[in-house]
Amino acid sequence: MAHEKRVKRPAFEDLPLRPGDPKGSAWGLWGEDDELGALNLLTPEVVKNASKEIVHGVVVPLNLPLDVPLRPMNPTRKVPVHRIVHKTRPQQASIANDDEIDINTQSSSQFDGLRHYPYQETMQFYGGVRQEDITGPGANSKLGIHNMAQHGIVGRGVLLDWRAYALRKGIKHSPFERHAIPLNELLEVAQEENVNFQPGDILVVRTGWTEEYYKLSDDDKIGLPVREMRASIGVEASEEAFKWHWDNQFAAVASDTVAYEAWPSPRPWGVAMHEVFLSGWGMPIGETFDLERLSEECAKLKKWTFFFTSQPLNITNGVASPPNAAAIL
Repeated sequence: MAHEKRVKRPAFEDLPLRPGDPKGSAWGLWGEDDELGALNLLTPEVVKNASKEIVHGVVVPLNLPLDVPLRPMNPTRKVPVHRIVHKTRPQQASIANDDEIDINTQSSSQFDGLRHYPYQETMQFYGGVRQEDITGPGANSKLGIHNMAQHGIVGRGVLLDWRAYALRKGIKHSPFERHAIPLNELLEVAQEENVNFQPGDILVVRTGWTEEYYKLSDDDKIGLPVREMRASIGVEASEEAFKWHWDNQFAAVASDTVAYEAWPSPRPWGVAMHEVFLSGWGMPIGETFDLERLSEECAKLKKWTFFFTSQPLNITNGVASPPNAAAIL
C-alpha cells in the first residue's frame, strides 16, 4: 500500500530528481504513479507514535465557521450558502429537516490538494499532470482530493506560535500586509518551545491573521479581498526555508493565514511554496486554520506538540476540502 512505502530521502541539493523536471520537485520519489506525495510519510508507525501525544485529553477543533471569512479572500470565489430544507408530507404528522451547503472549498479553512496550484512556468501539477488531465475531454481522477480523504491526514502536529513570539519580541507586523516570516525566527520559536521535529510531522504556524481578522468591522472584512493588492503575512519562501521544510520531512503544513507563505509570493528562490509544496512534493497546504484556542491551550500546558487528525471530504476529483481537523493534547 502507498502509505507503507519506505524510500531513502535524497538531499535537497539533489532536487529535482530527474533532469527536465521543475525546480525543487521530487517526482518519482514514491513511484511513478504516486498520488499521495508527502502523505506517504504518515506510516502506521508514525501515526502510532503520534498517539502518544495525547496526554491531557484536550480536544481543540481547528476549523473556522464555513462563513468565515465573511467574504472569501479572492473576490471571484462565491460566498457559502446554507439552506434548510423543511420536509413535510400531507396528512402525516412526521416532518424532517435536511440542509444543503453550497461552498467554494477555498472560502474558509481548507487543505489545498494536489490539483490546486501547478508550477506556473510549465503548468504541471504533481508528477507531471496537466490541466487537460483535470478538466479536458480526456480528464481522469488523477490527484483528486479523494486520495487524501481515503488516506487521512493523521500524525503528530507541531505548533510554532510565531504570533506569540512576535508580540513578545515587539516585532512590528500586519497580517494584512506581505510580511515574510524568516526562517531564523521560526527556528527561534522552535527553540523556545523546546520542539524537536520528527519525520512525518504536520507543521502548524500561527501568524495572527485570524486573531486580527476578528477585530475588523464587517465593512473592513468585506473590503479586505478587494484591495489593490490582496497581501497577507506568511512564511518567507527563501531557498533556506525550502531546504528546512524538505530536510525535516513534514507530511503537511498549515497556518492561520490565507496562503501559508507571504502572499503575493515574491518568489525569492524563483518559485512559490505553493508550486513546490503542492506540485513538487505533493505536500498539502492548510490555510486559514483557527489556531487561537490551540495557542492558548499549548501555552497553558507548555506543550506545543499534539495528535493531529484531519479528514478531508471524500470527493472524487476534488481540488481542495475543508480540513475537518482537530488537535488532541
